[in-house]
Amino acid sequence: MPVTWNLTRNSQLYQQQNTAQFNTMPVRMAKQTIKKIQYWSRWKGKYGTIKWQANTGPLLMGIIQEHSPITQQAFTPRNISEDPLKTVVSNYERSNQGRPKRHLFESLIVHFLPSWEDFETKQIAFAQDDINKQIAVAYDNFTRWQVLQQSPAIYVCGASDATGPYRQVVFGEATDTAAPKDTGFFAAMAALVGTAGYLDFKQMCAIRSFARNVIDMPPWEGMKANPGENEIVKGKFILTGESSLYEAMSFDTHVLNTRPLAMDLLNSEFSGYISQNIAFLAERYPLRMLSDGTFPAPEVELQLPALTYGSQFRYETIPNPDNTSAPFGWAFFEGNQGYETIDVGPPPKDFAGKSISLGKFQSLDWNGSVRITDDILINRNGTIDTNKYGEYVQLISDVTLGIMPNTNRYVLPVLYRRNITPSLDPNVV
Repeated sequence: MPVTWNLTRNSQLYQQQNTAQFNTMPVRMAKQTIKKIQYWSRWKGKYGTIKWQANTGPLLMGIIQEHSPITQQAFTPRNISEDPLKTVVSNYERSNQGRPKRHLFESLIVHFLPSWEDFETKQIAFAQDDINKQIAVAYDNFTRWQVLQQSPAIYVCGASDATGPYRQVVFGEATDTAAPKDTGFFAAMAALVGTAGYLDFKQMCAIRSFARNVIDMPPWEGMKANPGENEIVKGKFILTGESSLYEAMSFDTHVLNTRPLAMDLLNSEFSGYISQNIAFLAERYPLRMLSDGTFPAPEVELQLPALTYGSQFRYETIPNPDNTSAPFGWAFFEGNQGYETIDVGPPPKDFAGKSISLGKFQSLDWNGSVRITDDILINRNGTIDTNKYGEYVQLISDVTLGIMPNTNRYVLPVLYRRNITPSLDPNVV
């Protein structure tokens, strides 16, 4: 009975309440926040842009005028009393080609019910941020992969054959079905990297020398037209790669032996330009390679054990161990504008605008923005139905992009053996 009257004073001094008679919440949820390293782009906006013109076909051809070559190192005209010889000068044009590309991004079809009854209230917004990140990374990966594939030469640190570190290689546009530099090529190049083929300070300076004296690569910026006395052609180059390359400068033997006394590497990391004119750009997801010439995914999903209550689908996105322990890496030493990106521009007007006759018209929008749509077909137990009640939505994004060489030899991909913990290098004392 819920209430008992007229008990004696000393009755039921202690009686425990039956907790089963009350309704309880099965679990209390609390929103947790997490801080991860944000993504930053190193390839989008790096190169100049050529705007696409509609109604001109699917192929873009760029034309570059080339000066005639210098074909001799000695010049001996005839005496003025003799009939002079003459030099006839003519120049050529060269062309580059590029094709616009297109790719679609979509979320899963989302029902309204989770947003109505689940604890988390911002699932759509988070999914939009997630797709935006995937698009940004995909753009960088596309540009970097095309630069690697279309580069006519590479530098192999500590190459163990007679050709040496700088070598001419196959090159061309990579498509979704084939690439000039395939897995076999990458595996063969990896086998040439010496046991000490690290991209250290001396190697960076050696690459700069090849860039200046063999490739005739102009600096990225700051080039002077007329070097003064006791100076070479000035200007800054760019080295793009994983952050451990720059971290290693604090423990590099040559840097430690020759650094200015004012450079305190005990209490602070190396900072500034490398050898005065090599600017370093750290990538968020650098290009790492296995010995067999494959490129492991940067991140994987780790399935966590199920808890007493809640969804069994518990995953954490973590760095892929195959990627973080990969023995080889690719960096990119760059001079001035080796490539140009293609700005495809808007879709055709008839497809991008709103129809007057239709109250709702799905316009073509390929600018890469993530938008929401309810134009979805629903599978209801094997029967296809329209989304006429608006119970489902989906996030979509249409991306166009493109790249073409300008002077592709002005970018030199560098293959090196990775040193994951440079501070523990036994060669540095």
